[in-house]
Amino acid sequence: MNPRDVNWRSLLAWAGVGSFIGFAVAVAMYSPRAGNEGFVYLIYVGLLAGILLGLRYPFNVRASAYAFPMGFLATSLLAGLWAVRDVGPPGAYAFIAVVMAAMIIVGPSSYLDMFLVPLSYFGGFAVAMLTFKGYEPLQGTEGAVASLFVVGVMGAVLAFFAVFARWAFEVARSIPRR
Repeated sequence: MNPRDVNWRSLLAWAGVGSFIGFAVAVAMYSPRAGNEGFVYLIYVGLLAGILLGLRYPFNVRASAYAFPMGFLATSLLAGLWAVRDVGPPGAYAFIAVVMAAMIIVGPSSYLDMFLVPLSYFGGFAVAMLTFKGYEPLQGTEGAVASLFVVGVMGAVLAFFAVFARWAFEVARSIPRR
């Protein structure tokens, strides 16, 4: 397959959704008594399955394609900042504000795209959190993991509301005035 023929937006959106599904399955199968922490790597299995589905079944998306790398980058950059200094809640909220602004600018291409945004964003967050799993400077810093989860969960919800707001503004603009 020629790399120029690949629909990269579809590939990124499917990768994010696959990572989210891998995360959901890993959480469903986890048991603290059984000590089966190996299920967390289902996130990578979901990522790979999403990439393969994106190659096989491409579809046109816009916002959900950008949501996956944004979830990964926001989480990774915040984790990197936490490794060198204390960030605090205002810093975490600044990351979420940047994500919301970017999602408003990008906007959804369809209803499906709009509803895939939080799944794709959270998939990027899950991949980034798995990348930093066991990283000692983060685990030992009080508040670091909590602020990363805030950026992941709240970021996914607010990314959806950002693309929904963009869609609502576009629909309202097309309503004829009396």
